[in-house]
Amino acid sequence: MSRLAEEIASSETPTGAVRMWWLSQAGFAFKTPDGKVVYLDPSLSDAPERLYGFKRICSPPITAEEVRADLVVLTHEHADHLDPDALPVIARNNPRCRFAGPHGCKAGFSEAGIGDDQTVVLEPNRVHDFGIVVIHTVPADHEDYSESALSLLLDFDGVRILATGDTSLRPRLLQPLFELKPDLILPCINGGFGNMTHLDAARLVQQGQPRYAIPCHYWTFAEQGAGDPGGFLYACNYLCPNVHALLLKPGEPFTVRRREMV
Repeated sequence: MSRLAEEIASSETPTGAVRMWWLSQAGFAFKTPDGKVVYLDPSLSDAPERLYGFKRICSPPITAEEVRADLVVLTHEHADHLDPDALPVIARNNPRCRFAGPHGCKAGFSEAGIGDDQTVVLEPNRVHDFGIVVIHTVPADHEDYSESALSLLLDFDGVRILATGDTSLRPRLLQPLFELKPDLILPCINGGFGNMTHLDAARLVQQGQPRYAIPCHYWTFAEQGAGDPGGFLYACNYLCPNVHALLLKPGEPFTVRRREMV
């Protein structure tokens, strides 16, 4: 078992907080104080290389076989988010897990052998209550690459984490999520395939005004765009010095506490 799988299984999350880990690319795992585990966009295989020739240059810190989850949430259907090789393994090993994603993910869920009774279609501009987490959705602007891609705010009992998913800089679309006062924003920064650059992401963070910002969706595939995490930190420090922008290495933990506890 990998160190990360052991850490997720054994770690305890303080009351009023969420423990999280970056999985590389746009993937994250979250653990609640009552021990529930939510995965977001877990890209854990070499499917993009098999399908498109995009070789991973950053290995995930956990395997699909090691994932133990109560809920898997996807922002859209691309193979670096809805992993067609990892998802069937996760579903097989987690028979009580639920899977949620926008309309574009329905075919991928079916191909992974996930039944309709385990899946939830995330509609845009809606609030979806899973008990473990309440998810607020708005449309993302992933240009013509995905018609149903979403940006999400995950509310873990008052700990609010905004994941942009794959999107260009469209702050008006994200304004309803900004109004919920996210504690943390997780922006894509690769600057290719219709996505934000590191400068776009810093401008988004400036408008969203979270307490923390952690970039993602960079340095996994050479073809996905440059991505400049150092430049993101520099730009955030200039544009919104009140926001604590930081980097995580794959598998590194970070704890987010409710705003009133800080």
